[in-house]
Amino acid sequence: MKNIIFYKSNTGFTKKYVDMLENRISPLEVYPINKISKKLILEADNIFYGGPIKNNVIEGLAKFLKKYKYMKNKNIFIFATGIQPSSDDKRELVIMSNSLDSYHVRLYLVPGGLDINGMKFPKKQIMKIGFKLAAKKEGGDSRNLILNRINERVDLVNNMALDVMIDKFHAVNISKN
Repeated sequence: MKNIIFYKSNTGFTKKYVDMLENRISPLEVYPINKISKKLILEADNIFYGGPIKNNVIEGLAKFLKKYKYMKNKNIFIFATGIQPSSDDKRELVIMSNSLDSYHVRLYLVPGGLDINGMKFPKKQIMKIGFKLAAKKEGGDSRNLILNRINERVDLVNNMALDVMIDKFHAVNISKN
């Protein structure tokens, strides 16, 4: 059985989950999304994609789904990292924003993090301005908390957040044998 994962990671949180999956699924071949190819997909039995969420859109997912015709008969697991807490409403927004209701995939939302200083220009500058404007509207402790987010890395990555996806992966692969 061949397992493969494609991913996009901007500030390292999605990559941390990819590294955790390498320790929990064996064998697992890992590729950044820019290495996706028909050949790799056709050789795989299980395909994973991981990417960060920005405005409910999973970054890099559109590129991944362009190859869907080659993977539609395979097990597809998608996980998305974000700073926002996961909820049924959030999950529905992500499904709708990415048109995932048109595909046969499994979606998992996992906690990511926020690292403004790890972002590239101009996103880094835009985020800093946004946080400063938000802080300006607040007062007291809330203002300081918002301003501290500019320089403090928030890391919510948790290996247990992958448990449901890993359990489903094992369940569908046992039923195949």
